[in-house]
Amino acid sequence: MAAPSALSYRWAEARKRPMNRKILVIDDDPIGTRLIEYVLRQRGYQVLTAPNGLEGLKKAQEETPDLAVLNVMLPGMDGFEVCQRLRSQEETARLPILILSGRAQPADRATGFKMGADDYMTKPATPSEILGRIESLLSRRNAITSRVITFLGTSKGVGTTFAAFHTATALAATSKHVVAVDLCSGQGSLGRLLGARPGDSFVLHEAPVESLNVEELESSLATHRSGVRVLTIAEGQASTLKSPLAGLNLVFSVLGNDADYFIIDLPFRPAPLTRAVLEQSDFAVIVSGSTLEDLAGAKSVLNVLRFLGVPPERVGAVINDAKGSCPSEALPALRPFLAASLGIILLGVIPYDSNSSVSLALATPLVAASVSPVNPAQEIAQQLVALTKLSRQPAQAMAKDL
Repeated sequence: MAAPSALSYRWAEARKRPMNRKILVIDDDPIGTRLIEYVLRQRGYQVLTAPNGLEGLKKAQEETPDLAVLNVMLPGMDGFEVCQRLRSQEETARLPILILSGRAQPADRATGFKMGADDYMTKPATPSEILGRIESLLSRRNAITSRVITFLGTSKGVGTTFAAFHTATALAATSKHVVAVDLCSGQGSLGRLLGARPGDSFVLHEAPVESLNVEELESSLATHRSGVRVLTIAEGQASTLKSPLAGLNLVFSVLGNDADYFIIDLPFRPAPLTRAVLEQSDFAVIVSGSTLEDLAGAKSVLNVLRFLGVPPERVGAVINDAKGSCPSEALPALRPFLAASLGIILLGVIPYDSNSSVSLALATPLVAASVSPVNPAQEIAQQLVALTKLSRQPAQAMAKDL
């Protein structure tokens, strides 16, 4: 009998993780608390409860939970202050915090993230949705050394795959271990560019997580000559999966042990998988063309991300002049205008270069193909390294640093 692979071992370990995990629920609603407690205990978690903020802070110090679920409307000290205090104390500074609140205004979400919450859900929410968010945060904590960067395009043809491919290879060129995930297999080409064969696609099953076939996952991985490993998700899954979170979490957990970065090429469409990936992401990169119409599209995408609860400080933009709309010598002068127009971090501007198109067609990293002293892929990669390091800090500290 063949020895179990390293991935098989990690998958087995990942399935054990709920056991003995402590979840602290701070909520003054006894009915809602009992419901969450029941669902979590059925899953194998230990559950601690507190009816107010002061008791919640005390239990967080004494019991060292693995995650806190926090209501905003609490007697005495509100949930925002509890969140801020948890972040200010060394023992709980990195505790994953899920705010679960009936306050659904954008300003409430923004305050929650500013105070240090890792995620924000609005009531009413089903037990399965709450469980999914909790396991998503725990999964990210398990893979604490790996960071997830998601690329989304404003429309087809703006160069999203181009930006993702060259960023992945630029990171690999700095001795980073990179896993690229192609969720656009029906329309994109990231997997093919990175050496995946037509049959090298992985079926991301619905829950329960036991349906994950780790041998299939292992056989679906391809390795590019740059060192980037690539996983292609089977065509059509981005729009058909209804409950992708459990399988997606295990993919991140299993592969994240050997990865510094996940680079994801994500189709921007309304689907549960889109939301699930964004929930897992440390940073989202909107790829846009350089025309006014393209910039308007980028702002629309940004508005949708804000609606989904993605903090604007964790979103950046890449302008790719794929069609040569702007003279390359004019782009540096336009950068301040482009950044101000978008209202988010401008990671880099990729000027039109026919050699870049040839490089992409031949799957040649722009890092190697370009002779420019300031390579746009390297610039974007360097900024993403810095920003994703910040994204591991409490949200209020990150906002201060930015």
